[in-house]
Amino acid sequence: MPSVHASLAVAALAGVLALASASGGALLAGGLALVILIFTLGGVAAARAGAARWSAGIALAAGLGALGWTWTEGGSDLTPMAAVLGPTLVASIVVQLLRRDGRAGLTTSLALSVTACVLAVLPVAWLALRESGDGEYPVGLALLGVGAVGLAESLPVSRAVRRLIGVLLAALGAGALVLTTDWVGDAVPAVSAVVVATFAGLLAAVAFAAVDRLADEFTPQPQPVAVQVGAAAPAETGDGAEVAAVPRGAGAFLPLRVSLPFVAAAPVAYVLGRIFVG
Repeated sequence: MPSVHASLAVAALAGVLALASASGGALLAGGLALVILIFTLGGVAAARAGAARWSAGIALAAGLGALGWTWTEGGSDLTPMAAVLGPTLVASIVVQLLRRDGRAGLTTSLALSVTACVLAVLPVAWLALRESGDGEYPVGLALLGVGAVGLAESLPVSRAVRRLIGVLLAALGAGALVLTTDWVGDAVPAVSAVVVATFAGLLAAVAFAAVDRLADEFTPQPQPVAVQVGAAAPAETGDGAEVAAVPRGAGAFLPLRVSLPFVAAAPVAYVLGRIFVG
């Protein structure tokens, strides 16, 4: 699976979100809305489960609803995130009851919908952290960690090595930022900055590993394939072996690779940011 462009996109998006956070909560909310859109319409909608598009729509409504609620109130608590999950669970069950395809894979489809809703509201934690006291500092440091891991993810080395490099870059970058800039050093102690950036980078690395695991499971293996009349011809590998068509869910991996690091890092950024800074 091509990953260099997606990894660089993560680093670039982390920088954009950090600048947006420094400029104000409204710009950060707009950037987070883009993350939610990429995750739901790009990743969830292409999943290999029944009513995936409906699940993506419910998750999108949950994420944007919680985001708009948090931005309107300007509060730093997570009440909007928790409040939208109850109605979305009911909506997910209703969608399954209205399916007309025999409800094949009911458990998988419902689990996808509920999980997607939970993950779609997690990026709102970035905005809630930004609205806390001196919240722009932990947000920037956590995004530094995510961006460092995203940048290291493009290195031509093994997965474990590049993720270790990314986490180390996050720690070193946060420490250097605090020691070389007075305006950050006065607001955040060096140890706190390193902790926030490192753990945010670690969660981003876990997200990359999860997407790689999904991609490995859906990678087509060389095997003979019978071609039916009117069906598309299977692809061939370099040694002449034919491979099965890539599963429909494979198209979800690229959007997930871009959005999931921000989704996974949001809770730890919020908790550590409130503890060490807010």
